[in-house]
Amino acid sequence: MRPIRRLPTSHDLRTKAPNAGLARARHVGTERVLPLLLACALCLTAVSCKGESGETTQPDGQLTPSDLFSRRAPKPPHAKPLRVLAVGDSLSISLGEQMEHALAGATGIDFTRDGTRSTGLTRPELLDWPARLRERVAGDDPPDVVVIMIGANDVMPVDGPDGSRVFFDNPDWPKAYAAKAREMVAICRAANPNVRVYWVGVPAMGETELAKGVGQVNTALAAMCAAAPGCRFIDTQAAFSDPDGHYSRHGRDGATGEHLTLRTADGVHMTESGAKLLGGVVLAGIAKREHLPPIAGVDELRAYARDVHPIPDQIVAAPQETKPPKSKARPSGKVYTVKKGDTIRVIARRMGISADDLMAINPNVEATRLSLGQALRLPVKHRQ
Repeated sequence: MRPIRRLPTSHDLRTKAPNAGLARARHVGTERVLPLLLACALCLTAVSCKGESGETTQPDGQLTPSDLFSRRAPKPPHAKPLRVLAVGDSLSISLGEQMEHALAGATGIDFTRDGTRSTGLTRPELLDWPARLRERVAGDDPPDVVVIMIGANDVMPVDGPDGSRVFFDNPDWPKAYAAKAREMVAICRAANPNVRVYWVGVPAMGETELAKGVGQVNTALAAMCAAAPGCRFIDTQAAFSDPDGHYSRHGRDGATGEHLTLRTADGVHMTESGAKLLGGVVLAGIAKREHLPPIAGVDELRAYARDVHPIPDQIVAAPQETKPPKSKARPSGKVYTVKKGDTIRVIARRMGISADDLMAINPNVEATRLSLGQALRLPVKHRQ
């Protein structure tokens, strides 16, 4: 039979109360002393972390005792800029100039370019591009992004793996040429395993045989990039071909209605308008994947590439007929103040108006010479 547990009496409570009070006092004392002991321990740790100069030797990015007391986290390490390198033949020179202009002044981007006319991967006696690229990416700070535009001069025999010449009409030519291009990508990745290589395809060409040849070049380059880690191919054929897929020297700006000459008379190189279109196409392919922040110059070129479309050469009107009709724009009474990075095209798109109407009601404004703080009258929006 289990013993019956006796309940405490009032006498028990009176005799045990002093001990209970002492226990509570000890508990309260411990609560007060422990924080002081912890603070002393942290201070001793802080002293032990200081060198002879008095500065803490704590590694960057870790909290020190002083940080714990002040509740201030250490500053993050300074972010390195995105290093971008553009290389290639004469077409890359036009591209590089546009990219340089678009990225000028952009925070956190370091852009350099290296273009040489009449060069390619099939004529190492003129310029050994693998050796040249190896020099450009060497060093402690190799590029993070490499833009390569080579191929327009490569419709000719190429050296095969065994050193023999592989002629352009040989079925093995695409494989041999792709190996040359793959070497360029490998050089970039050897310098920086995380590099992103963007190989820009050759645009449509005016001469028929050359156009067929660069088509084979583009096919080889696209296949190479599809298989090579870190490489992306940017197709430019559609940007310089009319709706039927044929080469076109001319285009139309959908924002202004202006007819443009995109290519020079040789059917190969770019005019200023063509270079802007090329730059917009390439930057559109890069900006999204690289998560570039808003950059006025880049946004302008991308907008230009969206608005400009090639048109068949035979329907290009005579110069006197290319003038847009006289604008019937009326002032709305509203004024727009020019901000950094603004252009007539950017303002028109932002405000939902026609660039022609904007210029029509601001006849004394030069579209290429806008200044910060300049006031522009806004036209009445057309009803949709």
